[in-house]
Amino acid sequence: MPAAWRMLFTFVAGLSVFHIIGIDSPGAVFTGARLLILACFLIGLGYTLHSRRYALACSHTCPEEDQIRAKSLAIRIGLLALLLYPTLMARLFPEWPTAVFNFEFLIALPILLLATPYYVRWAEERMPRANDGYFYFGQAVLQQRPWRMREHKALLLAWAVKLFFIPLMYSWLVEAVEMLLAFDWRLHPGVLVSGLFVFGLCIDLLIAAGGYFFASRLLGNDVLSTDATLLGWLSCVICYPPLLSILHAVKQQTDDLIWSDWLHSHEPLYWLWAALITASWLAYWLSTVSFGLRFSNLSWRGLVDTGLYRYTKHPAYLSKNIYWWLYTVPFVGVENTEDMLRNVLGLSFVSLVYYMRARTEERHLLAFEEYAAYAARIEREGLFARLNHRLRRIMA
Repeated sequence: MPAAWRMLFTFVAGLSVFHIIGIDSPGAVFTGARLLILACFLIGLGYTLHSRRYALACSHTCPEEDQIRAKSLAIRIGLLALLLYPTLMARLFPEWPTAVFNFEFLIALPILLLATPYYVRWAEERMPRANDGYFYFGQAVLQQRPWRMREHKALLLAWAVKLFFIPLMYSWLVEAVEMLLAFDWRLHPGVLVSGLFVFGLCIDLLIAAGGYFFASRLLGNDVLSTDATLLGWLSCVICYPPLLSILHAVKQQTDDLIWSDWLHSHEPLYWLWAALITASWLAYWLSTVSFGLRFSNLSWRGLVDTGLYRYTKHPAYLSKNIYWWLYTVPFVGVENTEDMLRNVLGLSFVSLVYYMRARTEERHLLAFEEYAAYAARIEREGLFARLNHRLRRIMA
């Protein structure tokens, strides 16, 4: 069973325990959310290490002290940057949602800094990689070698992804789990759909945060390449703060109506629409689970061709956009053609952004033979290829 599914089952088991014992105070929700997240992370990390125990079972080499010193320095600089970046962003953008991460990471930072050389020694004994980006970066900082940007570009890009996404994902994860623990479940269609949505959001953020936190060659999920193009980064980060406000402003609808405002539970179409919406966000979160601890934006960390990725290259983007169109229904609630056109163009812009994300990702990943072969197979045998083939047969 993959690590992601073990994390999912741990999360469900933890929720059940908290539901049985009852959580009705802010303090209990605060503590319970963090304990549940920690338990899921430990299960996922522990299982992955256990599955790779034979590769890590014995020492292969004795690393040199200069090597340990240089790599430890590079990692420590990255950890300090992981605190300084969200702190700076919070000052520049008061709405920056990483206050939870800043506070809790500050508490853990001294332990991480002290443990860094021990971790480096342990890792180098089992999976030695003497002349990697961390080694070159540490040597450059120690002025033991000249600064050459080509030697540090890959490491700096990989850490840029971590600096941007880790604070966001963890802060949102804590907020979502706290919301779920305090959720008032009732046997009502609207309440159940809302509760399941929050549950799925927790799973999505749990897998995503774990993917960014635990990228390591020891776990077989290290970053092999990072997109270095401006268009690739812009297409991605516009979907997150602070640029997310631009996306929200463009897609803002001229009305506040959603699908449940014009459909009622006594109508068959209501249940069909609810099923389609539920299926769309379920497909999105199952797509995230398929990544497991390899989840990452803008990065190549190995091929993912399980779950829905066996049938299409971008099930997450596709299902997320289907959800937005079904949930918002831009054609309903408008007073005139101009308003309808504004609604449709707003959502079309969002879909265009995700289309650009898909295209820039493919351009980056097609440089790897494994992904190129996968993309070619999907073009021949994927879901849309099969649908197109059947449609042609019907037309013929």
